[in-house]
Amino acid sequence: MTIKSRVSIGGHRATDVSEAVKRKYQASSSLKKGSALDKLFSYVFHLILLACYFVYTIVRLVQYTNNKLRVRFLNLAYNPSKAPQLIREDVSKLGKIPKRLSVILTLKSEEEEGGGFYGLLNDAAEATTWTVAAGIPVLSIYEYDGVLKNSLEDLRISIFKKLSDYFGSSAVPTFSIRVPRTNKTYYGVNSDEDLEYKSGEIDIQLTLLSYDDGKPTIVELTKTMAELANKKEISPKDISIKLIDSELVQLIGYEPDLIVLFTPTLDLQGYPPWHIRLSEFYWEPDNEDVTYAIFLRALQKYSTCKINVGK
Repeated sequence: MTIKSRVSIGGHRATDVSEAVKRKYQASSSLKKGSALDKLFSYVFHLILLACYFVYTIVRLVQYTNNKLRVRFLNLAYNPSKAPQLIREDVSKLGKIPKRLSVILTLKSEEEEGGGFYGLLNDAAEATTWTVAAGIPVLSIYEYDGVLKNSLEDLRISIFKKLSDYFGSSAVPTFSIRVPRTNKTYYGVNSDEDLEYKSGEIDIQLTLLSYDDGKPTIVELTKTMAELANKKEISPKDISIKLIDSELVQLIGYEPDLIVLFTPTLDLQGYPPWHIRLSEFYWEPDNEDVTYAIFLRALQKYSTCKINVGK
């Protein structure tokens, strides 16, 4: 190979290296540009999300404030002052009232106003008293953990005292408390053995519900029917929706016409699912206090609703 040829080859190699360096530089520049664009888009999207969050926070704050002011106004406008006659006057203006009412209560923390165990007892007693004064004969109280079920004596005393405050100690309405799945009914404060009390007309029948009366009851009932079918004590053909519904009614009771949720959102908290097929619901957004104003608003809304039952 001649010197000229070697120089030529060396020149080609130098050119190739130069082009490779250029391509590498161009690629690096493209990557840097792409990376810069990605960062720019990321910042833009981040700012958009922050703006959306800020707007949502402002809107939600306005809604919350408006709801709280509305509830406070209702509490001022509707205050029975422990006078059942005022409650009767409010209810007498309604076109219709439910025959069976249910309320969902929540055990609040001790730090909250009206919270703790005794706060829950007071809420249950208040709801019972308003229901009696409104002329509604059947009330069920749902509390997820079953605290009221496990504190029957305290609840009976609390209800009796509240009824005495409203109606007077000489005209306390009669009441009974039923605990589903136990087949036990308790009368008044200490009238379980009082035949005259039990045989007389009970002003309000109270049923205590908890999560155990919901899906767990359905599971338990299904297992029982399966065992009976295996033992030939019942024919599989006899097991129907009608039979299951009948058994559930015997265990828990009839479904309510109206369910009032003293919660800030529509949260049923595991309420018996078959128990709400035709029930109306009422709750006040951002409210978690048990007040007469919410109770009355629920009755007012129910009086204007139209229930269509499918065939």
